[in-house]
Amino acid sequence: MLKTILILAVAGTVGCAQARNTNVAADSTAVMAALEEYRQAWLRGDTAAALGRVSDDIRIMISGIPDIVGKDATRRVFVDEMATYQIPTLTFNHQDVIVRGDHAIDIGTYEEIQVPKTGVPIHGRGRFMTIWRREGSEWRIVRYMLN
Repeated sequence: MLKTILILAVAGTVGCAQARNTNVAADSTAVMAALEEYRQAWLRGDTAAALGRVSDDIRIMISGIPDIVGKDATRRVFVDEMATYQIPTLTFNHQDVIVRGDHAIDIGTYEEIQVPKTGVPIHGRGRFMTIWRREGSEWRIVRYMLN
């Protein structure tokens, strides 16, 4: 009897672990797809699409400026950035993507070229950490840190 209970317990644990791993893989894929949608929105200059990937309680932290808090403040920044610059190149190099439940953390480096309407293109690079949250069936950015 004890042997049967142990076998059932181990089998149940293995089955649960496989289900969790499958969900983590699917969630990782969904997060990366959402990130690509966000990246493409910036390359197209599509403010609405970029905002569609951020949560209402977004907080963006960029070195040297006050935090950008909430979707309204984020909208103002996105509109201003996209009106001022075209971004022909934006590359994310993911060093670590961690998915646990309804949250995901993406850590890496980025490189971009910003072309102002007048003036010389700006080549930027730095590090980022983005925290995503599942909201219904969508993944949205809730925290975004650049330096």
